Amino acid sequence: MSRQAPPRPRRYTLPLGRGDAGRLLPWVLAMMAYVAALAAGGLIAAHTTWRDSRTALSTAMTLEVPAAASPARMQTLMAVLHHTAGIASVHVLDQAATARLLAPWLGPSVPLDGLPVPHLIDLRTDPGRSPDLAGLRRELASVVPEARLADHRGLAEGMQGASATVEIVLAAALAAGLTLIAAVAAFAVRAGLAADRGGLALLHLLGADDRAIAKQIARRWLLLGGAGGVIGAGAAFLTVLALRPAGAIGRLPAPAGTGIVGWPLWVVLAAVAAATGLIALLSAQATVRRRLARLP
Repeated sequence: MSRQAPPRPRRYTLPLGRGDAGRLLPWVLAMMAYVAALAAGGLIAAHTTWRDSRTALSTAMTLEVPAAASPARMQTLMAVLHHTAGIASVHVLDQAATARLLAPWLGPSVPLDGLPVPHLIDLRTDPGRSPDLAGLRRELASVVPEARLADHRGLAEGMQGASATVEIVLAAALAAGLTLIAAVAAFAVRAGLAADRGGLALLHLLGADDRAIAKQIARRWLLLGGAGGVIGAGAAFLTVLALRPAGAIGRLPAPAGTGIVGWPLWVVLAAVAAATGLIALLSAQATVRRRLARLP
């Protein structure tokens, strides 16, 4: 006598979110995912930009020598710089490089031959060994009293506080976007369960398992959240691409100009899209289980 196969578990189809409101839910989630994706990408870009800028400024100095300094004095200055402990490199900017630096203020067509443009010397210090700036300034002043040594480490320290503020704001925006995704999912599930309370009570009377009902609703919200996450991440990618020309024109370290366009951006967008679906699933599952536990 052949053994009969065990009955397959019943699957219940609930009309939750089947109307116009259900069709709008992916777009609402996409808006939240868009905010979260932009905040996450901006956070990574800002952190990378500020870190690289602080590193560059903390090891950079500029020596400004009057244009009237004689070649002999310039050679003496160079000898002093090369023999100063803690200075890793010394580079004298030529006229073309100086013209590029002055172009934003003087314009690209202004000739520099007739102007008393000072000599600019770019100095790079050893990160592990700082030079004696007070002693260096005394030596430079003994050769060319009008020489000015600009140390950018104070600016780098000031940038640290500004970068921390920007990163906190972006992290708060990211957290707000993800929190709103969970809130929207919980609110929509509660509204759907309230509207279908009679149907849920009937399923209970017919012996439906709470876990099966919660699993079906959670699976639907995984699809809704995943769709919203993909839409929001795609919109964020297009926004970053649109901002690239603005960053180049403004000569500022915009998100697109920091190397975020590439594998870091794809990782961020994929993570936000996956997080949107997962958060929507977990929020919906927790909400429906609490609601079902209250039913008779």
